[in-house]
Formats: sequence, structure tokens, C-alpha cells
Amino acid sequence: MTLYNLTFLDNDLDERFNIGFFSSRGKAEEIARYYRRSVRGFCEYDCSYTITEKNVVGNAKTDSVYIVYGWNEYDRDIVESDCFTTEPLARRSLAEMKSVHAREEWCVDRYRIDECKWADGFVRV
Repeated sequence: MTLYNLTFLDNDLDERFNIGFFSSRGKAEEIARYYRRSVRGFCEYDCSYTITEKNVVGNAKTDSVYIVYGWNEYDRDIVESDCFTTEPLARRSLAEMKSVHAREEWCVDRYRIDECKWADGFVRV
């Protein structure tokens, strides 16, 4: 299975917003157009977006996926895993990634498929 990860970038501030993981590229593109047209911040500032294919690991049918992120506090070099259908699979990947990548911070995040994480947009302070 493949999912499509929609991420927006505030080009002026180099700030990234992970919008979500979608079941089709068409759905991700539809959401991107809506955000650029209607969602506070994304339509007002110089924002671009990317849609990346993400491999899904695991056999379970699910409406959510888990992904592992690792980063250093002052470094934008973020490492991330494939998507996993269960949290135990993601936790195993976390252990493997920690042995390969030197990062200060780690997390396992859960995303509902076809759900927007940044539904209310953003404002600059």
C-alpha cells in the first residue's frame, strides 16, 4: 500500500507543516488546492507544498498509520521512517533507526488516513 504525504512550507520562514497522509495523490492535491485557496496562513503567505509517496509496512487493515521521526534541536536534518500499520512495528523501527542515526530527539506519531492535521491554519506572531 502507498500513501501520499502532503506537507506545506512557509517559504519566508522555512517552516514546515505536515498536513496529513492521504489514500490517493488526487485527494492530497485536492486538499492542497483547498488550503492554498481557503485556509488561514496557507492562502495569505508565500507557501508551497510537496506530495511524497510513503510506503506502508504491515498487514493490518487500518484507518491510521504510525511514523518515526528523529531530529536534532538546531538542525533541520530530520529522518523519518516508512509508515506502519501498528505501533509495535513503528517502535521496532524506532529502535533500529536509533542505532543508525545520531539524533537528540525521537518520536512516534500517529496519523489518521485522509485527515488533515492542520485544519485551522496558522498565523505569524
